Amino acid sequence: MIDASTRAVLSGRVPEDADLIIVGAGAAGCALAARLSEQTSDQILVLEAGPAVPDDESIVPGAALARLLGDTLYQDQSVPQSTLGGRTVGLQTGRGLGGGSAVNIMSWFHGHPDDYDGWAAAGATGWSARDVMPIFRQIEHYAFGADRFHGVGGPMVIDAPRDIDLTQMAFIAAGAEAGFPVTRDFNGAQKTGVGLASVNIRDGERHSVVEGYLLPALGRPQLTVRVGQRVDQVLIEDGRATGVLLASGDTIRARRGVVLCAGAVRTPQLLMLSGIGPAAELRRHGIDVMVDSPGVGANFHDHPTVCPVWSVTSGPTLLDAMTAESQRAYALSRRGQFSAFARGTAMLPLPGEGDLPGIQVFFVELGLQPGRLPLETPAVTAVSALLSPTSRGRLTLASADPADGPVLDPAYLSDPRDRERLQSGLAAIENLFAQPALRAITGQRVLPAPGADLNDCIDSTLQTLWHPVGTARMGTDDQAPVSPELRVKGVEGLHVADASVMPAITRGNTQAPTIMIAERAARLLTGMNERARVLAGVST
Repeated sequence: MIDASTRAVLSGRVPEDADLIIVGAGAAGCALAARLSEQTSDQILVLEAGPAVPDDESIVPGAALARLLGDTLYQDQSVPQSTLGGRTVGLQTGRGLGGGSAVNIMSWFHGHPDDYDGWAAAGATGWSARDVMPIFRQIEHYAFGADRFHGVGGPMVIDAPRDIDLTQMAFIAAGAEAGFPVTRDFNGAQKTGVGLASVNIRDGERHSVVEGYLLPALGRPQLTVRVGQRVDQVLIEDGRATGVLLASGDTIRARRGVVLCAGAVRTPQLLMLSGIGPAAELRRHGIDVMVDSPGVGANFHDHPTVCPVWSVTSGPTLLDAMTAESQRAYALSRRGQFSAFARGTAMLPLPGEGDLPGIQVFFVELGLQPGRLPLETPAVTAVSALLSPTSRGRLTLASADPADGPVLDPAYLSDPRDRERLQSGLAAIENLFAQPALRAITGQRVLPAPGADLNDCIDSTLQTLWHPVGTARMGTDDQAPVSPELRVKGVEGLHVADASVMPAITRGNTQAPTIMIAERAARLLTGMNERARVLAGVST
């Protein structure tokens, strides 16, 4: 947790220069800053537009929904989606120290090896499963010990959720009744089935990248972190990134370069504001074109999600966590329902796709209405996400004013195959709730109403799981704005290391893969610095 003295330091004076400037202190920025400050003597400056996480409630896993409001998130909306009857969709992303890692539901998924082999096959050389899977072991301190999938001694504490109640057990039992394997570890050998998702929770408290990476590194003299500092432009001189312009009007010089870790929404916006993007789009807003890079903002996608709700007739739900007794249990011993948010999970294959997980289901002990507002009656929600959508959208500028959020068009279900696959997944979930174990504790489906058409359900309730990726994808083709070494093509000294470089989204929550990207970026950047020193004749 961040104490008052640390908050004061984080809000201190901004240096006039640094060797390396990292823009964004989310999951990627915190991990990258900590690793680089561990491996190099270069002066590193991290600039975060948002605040430090504001209150003690931020550590409470069961209070995850409470983090969806306030200044710790960007409250973006999509443009009207023609495939969803003209609805807009909220696209909140983390804003503040820790980014999404400080406000998410703390589920920990590596992704499937096929995801990374797909990246490599698409031109992201050096990012195959064989390349990246060992990095996850180095990230983790796994509560159940090291094995070929997990490590110990890493910055992120990974555990199983505490205090599994009868309602959660009924979900897992129903999965077994439906013929799915009970999976002990979704990051292990068995990627599909029903079970408990691993979580980045330590002793009943949220364990974000702030606790895992940043706070242990803040005492290093070469690392400076400042919050409340929005970067409006990367300064480019003679084809090289030489610093940044702040919203205050101040400039900060970067002797070695700039790394963008602002996420899949703000990173491409910042690239375009700096003159790197589709030339026609930049000229339309009066921005000088530094690099005509049509892929900036393209390939925008995330996990489209539908949330059917069933009433609960017996057994506990998160409404019971609101009692004084439950709150005392958490306050005294970090136990009870507040000690986790998402527990029961399913990773279900889709017809014709072998044993690859196609639908992810989080079994949440609240009835979540569209907009994530909880029902006041006992209910459970099957938060159901399509894991590998083929639809792709685009992010563009609203204006040349950095204060204006970008225009977001995720183009949900624009590929009809995504709708068909989502329908198949929802049918499998209906089958889960028809099993005896869940029938014993649930009543009728309440959202959508019983008998509602699946297409109507999708059109009226589809949301996002807040996993935007791909808007500055890495690759070797001309349309990829970033190289596999995470260099922005056409600009020396400018790199991207966040979820925007993913060629395709991973099967599962994107927090762990984003940290993995930052870890690999640290290795790449350290190697680049060493080569630069050798070329300059500097002894190392």
